Amino acid sequence: MTITIKEVAKAAGVAPSTVSRVIADHPSISEKTKQRVRAIMDELHYYPNYNARQLVNQRSKTVGIVLPEANDAFYQNPFFPTALRGINEAASRHQYSLLLSTGDDDISRLDHIKKMIYGKQVDGLIFLYATQNDPILSFVIDEQFPFVIIGNIDGIPMNSIDNDNIRVAKEATEYLWQQGYQRIAFIGGDEKQQFIQQRIKGVQQVLQVHHQPLSDADIYNGFPFLENEGYHIMKQIMKTNRYNGLVIGDQLVAQGVYHAILEYGLLNEYQLITFKPYEVYQNSDYIHYPYFNLHSQQLADRAMEILIEIISNKSDSKHERFVYELIAGDLVIP
Repeated sequence: MTITIKEVAKAAGVAPSTVSRVIADHPSISEKTKQRVRAIMDELHYYPNYNARQLVNQRSKTVGIVLPEANDAFYQNPFFPTALRGINEAASRHQYSLLLSTGDDDISRLDHIKKMIYGKQVDGLIFLYATQNDPILSFVIDEQFPFVIIGNIDGIPMNSIDNDNIRVAKEATEYLWQQGYQRIAFIGGDEKQQFIQQRIKGVQQVLQVHHQPLSDADIYNGFPFLENEGYHIMKQIMKTNRYNGLVIGDQLVAQGVYHAILEYGLLNEYQLITFKPYEVYQNSDYIHYPYFNLHSQQLADRAMEILIEIISNKSDSKHERFVYELIAGDLVIP
């Protein structure tokens, strides 16, 4: 026998309209009421006809996740599965589905995003990267389509959430300085990524205070975020004998740097510090070095919450606002 919305309402002691609002995850209904009604729905095995509701509401109850180009650096980087876990947890709370979008180049990725938007497959988008002059981001902005970006791009107002990259880089640099490692270099990776540029700024600001400016020669960029890249860069650095402190912008690169130092038996000559999307509990090579836990799962969870707020309030276009939140990292010293 098919259970109706009226039977759910009667069992929960609420009006049928309240059940409808719970199904739609309407913000006017308290979390306590939502939980009670959803429990009754589960108990009675009531399954809303989401397809019918979506036709009425013109919503897909799906969010698109915009990923960077599909390459080795993407597939090996633990930030992305960590962020996806956070987004998925928030999506589940609000009964949203996720649709992933990636591709081998900007053309294929843009084509997929256009199909998502024009085909009304998604209600909004979350970008898991931030780069200047991104054609996909430019298209979404021109279309005035709801989105949140994890990261930020200087000079462009948008809804975003990010780590305080300048702050954590400053704290990392100051930590090395106070530990006596004062010949400092920055090892980054893809300089087009905004978080790399921001972390460079943080290092520069601290070294400027200590009257030891970070020159272009002290910055190592121009390579993907891969372990083997860090390994080869570190082999070059060791030949110069110029540094003893290394701020490393990405954890995979840091792992390669550590392996090079270990291989050459120079663990007492260098101190590195890096940034991780989560705290490490299992044993791993580069846990021997301090790092900042950047809470990427929490960051991504909040990105989804912000996007749902935007989607829910989309009709109120007269009061446009941009959310820009920063999440601090925590220094972990093994």
